[in-house]
Amino acid sequence: MNLKKHLPLILPPAVLALLLCLIYILPFDAELKESAISAELPVGTTIPGWYGEKTQPSAKERGSLATDTEFSKAVYRRCYSNEASGDLLLPGQAPAANQAYCYGPQVAVSIVYSGRDMNASIHRPERCLPTQGHMELTGTDTTLQLANGKKITLRRLQSFTIPGNDTDTRIQHIHYYVFVGHDRICHSHLQRTLYDMWDRFALGRTQRWAYLQVGSYWGGDTGISEEEAEDAIQSLIAELAARQINWGIIKN
Repeated sequence: MNLKKHLPLILPPAVLALLLCLIYILPFDAELKESAISAELPVGTTIPGWYGEKTQPSAKERGSLATDTEFSKAVYRRCYSNEASGDLLLPGQAPAANQAYCYGPQVAVSIVYSGRDMNASIHRPERCLPTQGHMELTGTDTTLQLANGKKITLRRLQSFTIPGNDTDTRIQHIHYYVFVGHDRICHSHLQRTLYDMWDRFALGRTQRWAYLQVGSYWGGDTGISEEEAEDAIQSLIAELAARQINWGIIKN
């Protein structure tokens, strides 16, 4: 084997593998910089046109991640309400004070914060969704414009689940996710790892990463179309990411 001839092909993956291995021996006592995304998900009709309710992570979710991982979860639906915000009521309805009427797809939101050891903490949804019964995951990168004029690139996943033993019924799922560090945003797990190595080697700090995941479902007996689910997800992301992320400290 002519080593000199094959060196240009061997060297790049070898160097990358070495760098990825080094992440296991990097110090974990570096200065911790908190994620730029807030854990305080808005509830009620805080977001005009939406109604949100907090939810709790399942025991399976907690058990799969490090003990110092933190969660913030909520579900949202579009709504009309009669609060002073000026939202419209549904025709012919006269609800009591502060009562909201919801409609359309339910959109689930999760913000999961890493602990000190990022290898035992947050990871890509592609790893955990199959264990929750999701099949045939496919992914693409999607750039969305937010309500504040910023643009953000997220990873978009599609999958389906089979409810119960009804093999003739498929519920289709759409998931969007992105990683938010102290001053960086990325949708690539590899890029997030490289940012972490640079921070620890060059800056002597650790960014606390979180991932924002927003998803909904359609098809089967839900009465929801793909267009309705997609529109609800993208519309909520446009409002939520604009207000949850401290864009003033984001560098990229």
